[in-house]
Amino acid sequence: MRVSRPIPFPSEPGRPRAPGAGSARRQRGAFVPKLAAYALLAFVLWLMVATLVEPLLSSQATRAVLQAPVGIVTSPINGVVTQMAVRTRDAVAPGTVVATVRNPTVSQEILTTLTTQRLALQSQLSQLGNQYKSDSQEMRSIGQQAQVTRQASLAQTWDAWEIAQRQRDVAHSVVAEQENKVRTNEALLKEGAISEQVMNASEAQLSTARANAAVAEQAFAGQAQTVVSAGQGAFVGTSGNSLFQTLASRREALRNSSDRARQDGTAIVKQLTQITQLEDEERRRVDKLAAYEVKASQPGMVHTVLAPEGAYVTAGSSLVRVTDCSRIGVVAVFPARLAKRLSVGSKLDVKVAQNVDVPARVEQLLPVASDALQSTYSVPFPFAEQGSIYAVARIEAPEPPPSEDGSRQTLCVPGKVVSASLAKA
Repeated sequence: MRVSRPIPFPSEPGRPRAPGAGSARRQRGAFVPKLAAYALLAFVLWLMVATLVEPLLSSQATRAVLQAPVGIVTSPINGVVTQMAVRTRDAVAPGTVVATVRNPTVSQEILTTLTTQRLALQSQLSQLGNQYKSDSQEMRSIGQQAQVTRQASLAQTWDAWEIAQRQRDVAHSVVAEQENKVRTNEALLKEGAISEQVMNASEAQLSTARANAAVAEQAFAGQAQTVVSAGQGAFVGTSGNSLFQTLASRREALRNSSDRARQDGTAIVKQLTQITQLEDEERRRVDKLAAYEVKASQPGMVHTVLAPEGAYVTAGSSLVRVTDCSRIGVVAVFPARLAKRLSVGSKLDVKVAQNVDVPARVEQLLPVASDALQSTYSVPFPFAEQGSIYAVARIEAPEPPPSEDGSRQTLCVPGKVVSASLAKA
């Protein structure tokens, strides 16, 4: 049986194959798998170092976000939010008006009571004023009547004085006439022209005339004293004295009434002033509660508007959450292996941007962050694996330094992911 042999083909047409060419080709074919194996081995080694060795040597947190405390602005009354004066990311200062809450059904019982008391006092004051005016008018009228009575009494007194004077003069003239008559009768009696009886009769008439003159003189003196008293304002005569006493009593009563009205009026004016002040304060309170301006009590930046315009809120309801940018910090999650190296006061290096680092100092270390605690911050805490520890740190730099391109980074960005690591001693 004839066996056929394969006919070798030359590598190039017309040229003979060089000795050793097949061996070189086989060596090059074996080098490629070796290079791939080496590359795979290098990748596995790098992966082992990156995932196992490097984390054991690193002091960096697994997660870190910028964080800041938040304050809640609440409504002190029930009502409808008629105006929301701020929006998200607006800066606020203490005293900044955040919202206006209107409550038209606010209780006005105290204001109504004060208004009623004020009107009652004003009515009493008006009555006292009318009474004082009436008493004053009547006192003036009584004064005029007293003046007329005084003038009439004085005129009457002068007339009586003049009459008493004439009566005294007449009495004295009668005495003089009787004395002449007695002297004449004495002479006639000595001559025997008249009898003893006639002489006795003339002497009796002289005695009577002298007695009458004495009475007239006494009446004149009394009337003169009456004139003096009348000039000083005293009334004479039964009718004049009675009228004067009546007028004097009435005028005294009116004077007492006017004094009481003046004292009562002064007391009421004082009380009315106090009631008016209380009423004004209560009215301002009611107006304020009817359209209450809710103001911020701390500086910061508006994080969330919780009650939009038109929403009905009750007393104590939250209106706005305000981030306190003055207390910006970072919440970092560190693995359990770094727990022994962490303590309150530990210093952290926080990278907020490329080549921009800021220092921070640990204020709290928490194994678990409760919902109540997280509600006091702007954003929820990052997820932490079992055994990890939360480090709540406060950034000590007010603002980060500018980056290489000259731009500045603001720190008040709660929720921004950053990197944090333990500062090197």
